[in-house]
Amino acid sequence: MDFKRILRFQLVAGGGTLVNMGVLWLLKGRLEWPLLASGACAIELAILHNFTWHYFVTWRERITSPHARDYFSRLWRYNLVTASIDFSVNLTVLYLLNHFMGMHYIAANAIGMACGPVFKYLANERLIFKAAARKVKSAADPDAASD
Repeated sequence: MDFKRILRFQLVAGGGTLVNMGVLWLLKGRLEWPLLASGACAIELAILHNFTWHYFVTWRERITSPHARDYFSRLWRYNLVTASIDFSVNLTVLYLLNHFMGMHYIAANAIGMACGPVFKYLANERLIFKAAARKVKSAADPDAASD
C-alpha cells in the first residue's frame, strides 16, 4: 500500500468536502435551490476540484503525457466513475436522511460523503490512474525489463 498516496488522496478529498459543503450551503441555504439540484451541483464541482488535484498531485508520477488530451480523457473517465459513486451513494443518502428522517441537509450530506471514499480510492487507483503494466523478465524473452 502506498500510504503517502492515500494521505494525498485524503487531503484532496478534504478540500473537495469543503467545496461540496460550500456549494451546497450557497445553493440550498442561501439561494434556496431545490435540494437534489443543489446536491448534484455541489458533487460535480467537488469532482472537478478533486480530479484536478489528483491529476497534478496524487497520481502525478503516473501521468506520462501531461497534455490537454490526456487531462480531458482522464477527466471524462474520472467523472463517470466518481459521479456514479457519488450520485448513487452520496446523493441518495443526502435525500433519504433529509427527506425521510428530517436531518438537516448539511449533516445528511456529511454522512453521504463519508460513505464513498474507499470505493473512490480503489476506482482511481485501478481505473483512472492505473500504473503501467510491468514486463517480467523470462527465459523466453531475455529483452524484457524487470523491476
